[in-house]
Amino acid sequence: MMNFKYLSILILVALCCQCNDDDPEAFSLDQKLVIAQEDIIRLDIGQGDRYVEVQVLEITDSRCPSDLRCFRAGEAEVRVAVNGFQEELTLVDLCIGDCPQYNQGFREADTVEVTLDHTAYAVILSEVIPFPTTTNQSITKQACLRIITR
Repeated sequence: MMNFKYLSILILVALCCQCNDDDPEAFSLDQKLVIAQEDIIRLDIGQGDRYVEVQVLEITDSRCPSDLRCFRAGEAEVRVAVNGFQEELTLVDLCIGDCPQYNQGFREADTVEVTLDHTAYAVILSEVIPFPTTTNQSITKQACLRIITR
């Protein structure tokens, strides 16, 4: 009878301590973020309970597979939704590789500045992984991002 009592208490404690899978994982500013499409992460911005949420909405990868020779290098494009503590959603389009639609004037395609809650942030796309090959086209892509204050 005593074992049943301890087992019941352990199960109750385990159920109470379970993580909520609906809560986004928390990270810090200027940390490398590896985010799959549709995933949401929460950035601690060091201001109490304030945070910035980041979601990768879409990853499009038309880069030339590394095991082929192509006429054009191609590009990887990432659409990101950034949401401040009190701000509405801001959409950010980032690109690495041969990005002719973005490379106009002095705009850098891999970095976009946004202002959330009166603070300027730079959203930086460093890479999209894995790099395409002819055999890994069905593998889920992930965007490697960094968010820093300006």
